[in-house]
Amino acid sequence: MTDDQAQADLAHMPNVKRLLAAQGTTFADAVDSFPLCCPSRATFITGQYAHNHGVGGNFWSFGWYGMKHRANTLPAWLQKVGYRTALVGKWLNGYGARDAHGEVPAGFDIWRGLLDVSAYDYYNFVMNQNGTLKSWGDADFARKLVEFAKIEVVRNDAGVTGVLDRLAQFFGPGPYTYWGTHNPEDYSPDVTGRMTEDLVRAEGKSRKPFFIWWAPAAPHRENVATALMNRPGRDPRPAPRYAAKSARYRLPRPPSFNEADFADKPSNMRNAAPLMTDEQIEQLQLDYEGRIGSLLAVDDHVKKLVRTLRATGQLKNTLIVFVSDNGWLQGQHRVTGDKFLPYAESLRIPLIVRGPGVPAGRTVHGQVANIDFAPTLVDVANARAGRTMDGVSLLPTIRDPRKRPQRTLEIEALEPLFRGNIPVNAWDRPYKGVRTDRYTYVVYTETGEQELYDRRKDPHQLSNVAGDPSYARVKVTLAARLAKLDRCKGRSCYVKP
Repeated sequence: MTDDQAQADLAHMPNVKRLLAAQGTTFADAVDSFPLCCPSRATFITGQYAHNHGVGGNFWSFGWYGMKHRANTLPAWLQKVGYRTALVGKWLNGYGARDAHGEVPAGFDIWRGLLDVSAYDYYNFVMNQNGTLKSWGDADFARKLVEFAKIEVVRNDAGVTGVLDRLAQFFGPGPYTYWGTHNPEDYSPDVTGRMTEDLVRAEGKSRKPFFIWWAPAAPHRENVATALMNRPGRDPRPAPRYAAKSARYRLPRPPSFNEADFADKPSNMRNAAPLMTDEQIEQLQLDYEGRIGSLLAVDDHVKKLVRTLRATGQLKNTLIVFVSDNGWLQGQHRVTGDKFLPYAESLRIPLIVRGPGVPAGRTVHGQVANIDFAPTLVDVANARAGRTMDGVSLLPTIRDPRKRPQRTLEIEALEPLFRGNIPVNAWDRPYKGVRTDRYTYVVYTETGEQELYDRRKDPHQLSNVAGDPSYARVKVTLAARLAKLDRCKGRSCYVKP
């Protein structure tokens, strides 16, 4: 599971394309029901919409520590039926900010969890290894990142002032000229990739089945060092071996890039997303280079993982799933790097499956969702879920695309991303909506403003037709489906299109 990877970024991952997509099945329209890290990851381990698992955001009072019934999740269900379970990399947001030393989430035999917010620094980070902490890079700098992260799990009524005050408490007043060490051997996607390969190699000697969740930070931003400490350059930094190659990649500029006409957009977009400046576009280009450079490191380890599975005789009976937690906007609709919003680049995620019984080189068209991931793995493992799941197994669809679930999906953002006077990401306001194979319909809960896009005619979502009389009947139908899905649970979430 990559972090903040746009679906289009797959084009630059040759090993994923050759070893997974060409040898497995690709879902062309996989959707994240709440395109934000922690809610999405909570959905991945519960099979539930956010309105059921309770994670309404990344920070207090949500995040990992705000999740309902944290011990009752996918890894625990797999563990109960005999799987050895492991996590390597990023867990849910806020992890470690409250209890860095002691907590190993229920359901894991092997735990290699990166502590927030050091999880986003690609060279200076702290990992909990089954209750023992280990640091990479500058250990003091990494520890301060973890201490700073406590602001994610406590109430902060002071807004941006409170964030900057806590930053100064640990790193001193700016301007900053030191952002930790930069040793190639400490590059986080490589460190976690090597650990995962070692675990896979060790499992070749066991008769028990295994579930290993590799969750590299790539291509997520490096957050504190860049957003708060103003480190210049690419964000994230590419793998050192790809620093030169990354400069060759050009930022895509689809018709929605720096969208010219915003008259039809809701007020959160009109007020917070002016036309991007040349400087912002230049930074987006640098960030794109860094993002692809980090994903190339992930791609290297995909190749090594497949090689390790083959060498240990495990490839033919191992299911490999490649997915991201959410998508990423990079200049589309004037957004200078974000998810959260109900636009295609934010909602759509890569999803590729390779393994026993999975047809090679097949593409499944039509939408599926992250609520389906846990049901699919429960089905694969012949396990039993401890929750009422809102999604369905995709195994029947993998075997026969005609059996793809025909339903309307809910998309939801239960709370604003930031509270208080936080100037960045001010467009990230709460909404509820539905998505079909053709339409996207959204209502912003604070203002009642609506967006409706006919993606068959307008794939780049440039023309909001919520006020168009010719779409009045469509809007009424979609609003009725939203009313059914808004508080749905389990089978009631299967609303036909």
